[in-house]
Amino acid sequence: KELPWFEWFPGHHLKLCKLNPITGQIITFIKSQTGVSLAVHFHPGTVVVYTVQGEWTYDEGWVARAGDVVFEVAGSTHSPRMCGKEETIVFAIIEGALEFRDENGNVTFVENWQTLLKRYHDFCAKEGIQPVDITSFEPIKS
Repeated sequence: KELPWFEWFPGHHLKLCKLNPITGQIITFIKSQTGVSLAVHFHPGTVVVYTVQGEWTYDEGWVARAGDVVFEVAGSTHSPRMCGKEETIVFAIIEGALEFRDENGNVTFVENWQTLLKRYHDFCAKEGIQPVDITSFEPIKS
């Protein structure tokens, strides 16, 4: 509960739980407004997404709802869209980086544990709050 939500992209906020500098794994909650999409991205590693609240889809004939688990295969490219009537919250375990792409498939930027750690530290500095060491292997005490 001491970990803050911070804006990731317009309409999307993160609550980072753990960033693993050894494996590059990212463990996070993502909270998104209804109707928004996340930009097209490719991930070389697997992603496991548990839907806590709301609904989302890749427009492939299925919708993930609260309680659903989606396993994203390594090497996939997609753009999730929030389609429910309430904001969507997911818990995601991301193995490695996310490569965001433009309409021609060119990489526009890469998000990884290091860039997310910087975003988190920048947010904490701006808000005047003490960041939690989310790269540590010590348990976070509540």
